[in-house]
Amino acid sequence: MLPERIITERLILRQFRESDRDDVFEFLSQLEDDEFEGYPGITYDNCLALLRQRINSGEFYAMELSDTGKVIGNIFCGSRDQNSLEVGYIVNEYYRRNGYAYEALDAVIDAAFFCGIHRIYAQCDPLNERSWRLLEKLGMTREAHLRKNMCFVRDENGDPVWKDTYIYAVLEEDRQ
Repeated sequence: MLPERIITERLILRQFRESDRDDVFEFLSQLEDDEFEGYPGITYDNCLALLRQRINSGEFYAMELSDTGKVIGNIFCGSRDQNSLEVGYIVNEYYRRNGYAYEALDAVIDAAFFCGIHRIYAQCDPLNERSWRLLEKLGMTREAHLRKNMCFVRDENGDPVWKDTYIYAVLEEDRQ
């Protein structure tokens, strides 16, 4: 079990609260037409359901700036078979390219290994070079290229738009 809070130099990773609604709407609404992780049709009202999903699932950390209290994104930490953890992230576009995702994921990976997790992995679109470069910077190794295995959106006819994914993973001994 991962800790409820993780403190880094600039961030507090914590459980979401309903009071985070405005910040969550801000960063999720930026992804409406995102080519890598879309949230089509996001409104302030249906954002509340997505926020409650984050509150109730236990698989998300709010990424809060420690100096202002603003929530600038989330870290996903999904428990998987074989004592593995799947991680993912979203960062508000106004705060990208400042090292926040690296800082948060690095801390989550350390905490997960400290808590006895065996393997941590992430999936990303091969076209999302910034994402897979970040995973490599974190010491993760590309283990697979899966062809047309994910669908996040549907086209105008309702048919799935299939995407490829890279699978990256890291073991504790890889980070020592």
